[in-house]
Amino acid sequence: MNSRGFAILLVFAVAASIALGLIVERFTPPGMQRTFWFGVGLAAIIFPAGWYAERRGWVHGVWRAGGDRKPAASDLTAGSDAAPTTRQSSGEPK
Repeated sequence: MNSRGFAILLVFAVAASIALGLIVERFTPPGMQRTFWFGVGLAAIIFPAGWYAERRGWVHGVWRAGGDRKPAASDLTAGSDAAPTTRQSSGEPK
């Protein structure tokens, strides 16, 4: 996530939380029902915002449900498309 994506999503999440809190507080009784509807409403607002930020390139990454790590370069076979034989360097001499 770059700094632009973080800042925009942070401001968006805070503003959505405040606005949704005021709305939910007016129409639901205190307790778990209020908490439930706040969570549902916030998810309905933040998920599309995060999806949009990902489409714009502000947020990137892959979530793996099983917690499997990415395969290391040594685990892949040499010469395959997934493991290029050359790597770009930062330009610093070794």
